[in-house]
Amino acid sequence: MMRRREFLAGMGSMVALGAIAQDGMDEGDFSSLDADPRGGFIPGPQKKLLFVDLRHIDPGDLQWRTADGTVIPVAGPPEPPVPVWADASRVVRGVRLVAQKPAKEGPVENRPGQVILDAGVYRGWSLKTNYAGADLGSYSSALAESITVRTAESNDGYAWTERDVSTVSVKGITGIDGAGFFIDPNGSAEERYKCVFHASVREGVQELWVKYQKFHPRYRDNRLNGEHMNCLYGMTSPDGVNWNLLPEPLLIHQGDTDNTVYYDPWLGKYILYTRLCWLDRRLIGRAESDDFRNWSPVVPMLSAPLEDPYSYDVYLNARTEYPGLPGYHLLFPMFYRRFTQSSEIRMYSSLDGILWDAVPGGPILEPGGVNAWDGEFVTAGKNLVPLGDDKVAIPYNGASHPHKYPRWPGVIKGNAGWATWPKDRICALRADEEGEFFTFGIPVTGTELRVNARVNTGGSLQIGLVGFDAHAIDLCDIITGDEAARTVTWRGNPNLRAQPGDTARLHIRMRAADLFALEWV
Repeated sequence: MMRRREFLAGMGSMVALGAIAQDGMDEGDFSSLDADPRGGFIPGPQKKLLFVDLRHIDPGDLQWRTADGTVIPVAGPPEPPVPVWADASRVVRGVRLVAQKPAKEGPVENRPGQVILDAGVYRGWSLKTNYAGADLGSYSSALAESITVRTAESNDGYAWTERDVSTVSVKGITGIDGAGFFIDPNGSAEERYKCVFHASVREGVQELWVKYQKFHPRYRDNRLNGEHMNCLYGMTSPDGVNWNLLPEPLLIHQGDTDNTVYYDPWLGKYILYTRLCWLDRRLIGRAESDDFRNWSPVVPMLSAPLEDPYSYDVYLNARTEYPGLPGYHLLFPMFYRRFTQSSEIRMYSSLDGILWDAVPGGPILEPGGVNAWDGEFVTAGKNLVPLGDDKVAIPYNGASHPHKYPRWPGVIKGNAGWATWPKDRICALRADEEGEFFTFGIPVTGTELRVNARVNTGGSLQIGLVGFDAHAIDLCDIITGDEAARTVTWRGNPNLRAQPGDTARLHIRMRAADLFALEWV
């Protein structure tokens, strides 16, 4: 596959947003990786472009022109000074990103909290801990004797079958929770499936405490001490059925409730999203590993914004990527509202999985109300998956009562559902009135261009290819209506003069329209 750098040759570059190793820059040969964030940090060009962040939108700038239209440069303008005017035609204007609210589907019986589409089958896993005493979940204090791995499978995402597949012996730990599963495209065949879970340690605490005190205080959790230590542990499997516990903890860390691990092909690292607790408030932390065994310290990544009420926590990360487009990093974090012990789900996007921005539009998911099955509390699961041919979905759970309501057996009712969007329509680039912008250079990977858009009856959408006279924006046939795959035409002609391997900048003009995605075909 041709590298994106080859497509963008001659356009200049910017310093990549990237991870810094503890003792300096990572060492290695990264000459094959493009350092330009325009288009996103991806291994190669993609056929489909989503609008969930600013990677495709050129901010532009003013050009100063004389009365006859001549551009006057900033440095070394010709003498003598003459009257000039500001040409703002290349500055993005009139558009904004808006997170789209999904439809709710459910309840869906037996749907797991984390779903992976594996070779056409929906799969998920969960852990059941077998304790020597009472099972109080994460509040358990009795030692765990073993962990039973349960798998759930479905052909359509709605009808699920469950079965226990493996029992793994454990020793000296309790309070097991926060399990996260993933399929590793980088590991060996014997470890294709991986799991991370959290546990409270009851044996060997002092040895862990001595080791932990060697961490710089910025990486330590003040809840951990010589009597109370927690770790994240790992399991691996060749098939998702037969699981093995790794002999040593992955890292000393109190990461209860939600742990997400994935392999990032751009960074060439395993990435962990987990929980931190600062100032008695939950937030999302992040760590990296080259081999899944040895991890960097956990550093803070995302907390509740200061404009939120000061009783808010970021409780779960729900990290995912868009199906088939791994360069589009997404979070559906659950914000915990302590004042009512209720919650809301928001959408965040990122170019690299390190620097995150809230996608405007407010919460995408909230509790359904007192009489609804998801009445008082909702959580988002993982991952974003295709659901049929025309939808994408994230798993979500709902509960009838506030989160910390006393948990008498049978009082709190909970169930699972799906939050669904029309395919590729999780976020819109919207022009409420008139908007116009240019894209950065985009690799052409097809012979036609299709658009996924919703245009009001009184609105319009036109697209031009800069530098290709036959595809100038004023020659584009006006697009109206609500279409998921409208072929762009210029005076009736859909065929591109640009060829696969070319780089094209798109000129897009919108009025009263939502633009969701572009696709080369």
